[in-house]
Amino acid sequence: MKTSFSKWGVLLSAALLLGLSSSVYAQATRTWVSGVGDDVNPCSRTAPCKTFAGAISKTAAGGEIDVLDDGGFGSVTITKSITINGGGHLAGILAAGAGVNGVIINAAATDVVVLRGLSFLGASGAASAVRYLAAKYVVVEDSTIDGFAYGVNMAVSVVNGRMNIRNVQMTNATTATSTYGIHIGAPNSISTISNVTIRGYSYGLTTRGGTTYLRGSTIVANDTGYNNLGGSLLSFGDNMVNGNTLDGTPTGSIPHF
Repeated sequence: MKTSFSKWGVLLSAALLLGLSSSVYAQATRTWVSGVGDDVNPCSRTAPCKTFAGAISKTAAGGEIDVLDDGGFGSVTITKSITINGGGHLAGILAAGAGVNGVIINAAATDVVVLRGLSFLGASGAASAVRYLAAKYVVVEDSTIDGFAYGVNMAVSVVNGRMNIRNVQMTNATTATSTYGIHIGAPNSISTISNVTIRGYSYGLTTRGGTTYLRGSTIVANDTGYNNLGGSLLSFGDNMVNGNTLDGTPTGSIPHF
């Protein structure tokens, strides 16, 4: 009897160790998604996942999710450092429904999130394409945003937020009465906006706190171009803010070097 229990104990320990080992090594530094993938896959290049939400649980903190081909990859909530890279494909994120967001970033105060080469499409009252609730640093680049009440929305509760928005084209296509292209809310935040086009919103660029740097960008055909509710907007002097019902003015300028 003692021998039998001992044998079962060894087998049980081995099974537990195998399960633990599998869970530890389930996350990869680089994972892949495809329009013809499946979220039951390991998200490898030869067996990609279908959605960003499916891939993120299999991607290690600090890793990257890459897009293999054109497709719609769904909304996702990010709680760790990660890069999502469209890789030159039509990497779509469709958010449909009242209050639905494309990407929610609610990570640790030490985490860095990069969103690159994505196509955001909102419908039926979608809220924010990118909702930045918490993270050390957020980058949104080489992307398009259409049909959201908020394009990129930094919450006022973000602690010392850092954000870089570069090469992003955003257009409001909603019937909402108060819409924001870029909303920067956090006190003590530092944001840089470059080569961005914002059009068709109630408020193109709104600052509530922190310091924002704007260069090489176009803010046109909005009700209010720049909406200063706090903080400061420093312009490099090479922006076009025109054709809005009210253009608004930066709080200061920075010379070119």
